[in-house]
Amino acid sequence: MYRANRVGRSVKVLILAVIVAILFIYRERQIQRALALEAARERTQAGQALVRYIQLRRRCSEEVAYQRIAAFVKNHTPLAEHPVIDRLLTNDRQRLLELAQNILRQHPDEIDEI
Repeated sequence: MYRANRVGRSVKVLILAVIVAILFIYRERQIQRALALEAARERTQAGQALVRYIQLRRRCSEEVAYQRIAAFVKNHTPLAEHPVIDRLLTNDRQRLLELAQNILRQHPDEIDEI
């Protein structure tokens, strides 16, 4: 009888430990997901801020601002990469903005060239 109680208690403790571990892992994944979403949101906002800055500074449309960004990125990349940049301009503007932001991080004084 005593041995059965010990086994029963051990099983209960094990089940409780597994439940706590599952809850902990679930919470950690929620936090990671929230941080990833926040980082993506910040990148998007920074990219849109760059587009708006160019629109205001150059008094141009959004389309022209993206074309200017593509030209800026082309000036800082090898000639072989230019077709890729053209495809980014038409298909993946967010990636184009990320490339421009990376270039501007290395050369912040060149923002007025865009």
